[in-house]
Amino acid sequence: MVQKLYDISWQVDEETYRADPALSYSTLARFAREGFNKLDSLFDKLETPSLTFGSAVDAIITGGMTEFESRFLVAEYPPISESVLKIVKVLFEENSATHHTLTDIPDAVIIGHTEELKYQLNWKPETRAKVIKEQGSEYYKLLYSAQDKTILDTDTYDQVMGAVDALRTSDATKFFFSPNNPFNERFVREYQLKFKATLNDIDFRCMADLILVDHEKKIIYPIDLKTSSHTEWDFYQSFVQWRYDIQARLYWLIIRYNLDQHPEWKDYTLADYTFIVVNKWTLTPLVWEFDKTRAIGTLQFGKNNQIELEHPFKIASDLKFYLDNHPQVPLGIEKDKPNNIVKWLNTI
Repeated sequence: MVQKLYDISWQVDEETYRADPALSYSTLARFAREGFNKLDSLFDKLETPSLTFGSAVDAIITGGMTEFESRFLVAEYPPISESVLKIVKVLFEENSATHHTLTDIPDAVIIGHTEELKYQLNWKPETRAKVIKEQGSEYYKLLYSAQDKTILDTDTYDQVMGAVDALRTSDATKFFFSPNNPFNERFVREYQLKFKATLNDIDFRCMADLILVDHEKKIIYPIDLKTSSHTEWDFYQSFVQWRYDIQARLYWLIIRYNLDQHPEWKDYTLADYTFIVVNKWTLTPLVWEFDKTRAIGTLQFGKNNQIELEHPFKIASDLKFYLDNHPQVPLGIEKDKPNNIVKWLNTI
């Protein structure tokens, strides 16, 4: 039997992984996008329909239907807007132990949450409460059945399965997601492996969607699966928007560090990062490679080099400084003497 990367990985469950204080791609990318002004909300949990869709596709591709069914509940319920959905979830968290239906919750409580979440403040308060109860009652009941699972409506589930099928059958991507062949172990696919590393005196962690090992050629291919709102052929735009360059360069360094600690793996070549992308409407999966994965320093792209992508180490260093020291102003800003406007204009 061939060796498995799992044996040298960080073998913890996902809950332990998420709770670990080591810096991750998602934290660095969010800081790179939102900056100093949003440090207070940097670690807030994000829930969007796009993230839920992507998580559902990931669950089936990387863990199969067993994992999907352990994390998601598919149900048919009346259409409900995202803003109403947020309010209903908060109401359930705070009132489900004492109020078993949404209609049992006093209007004053519901109105308070509509004001906190700025829902239709141009309506009369009693109208807001009435609409929340009308649109959200069925979903409130479903939350009891779901327990810790995420609820998916049937239309979204159909889209999830469409994306999964496209990934598994497309000529461009089916090889990556084929089952391992027990009679020919040249290629071994391992999903959701976790790794840690201390690099530049900073602790990092990563969880790779897929790592494909070619034992014959001793090449390891790190791969990430993306469900994108952009069409697959416009992925390069998403790459910049969501700073996937940080993920590619950071994950490569973490995985390479772990390979180098083990004699049986240190001679394997770690290839540049590969991204596999699918859009739920076009269903045309494409493969994209980032051939600057191993580059050090700030990268510049664009017709006029206007796209600047700082190295993960620089972003992590700045973030660690902010988290450790809680300064009142960003790095480079003078608190006690004049700042040069022209200098800062030239950073735009």
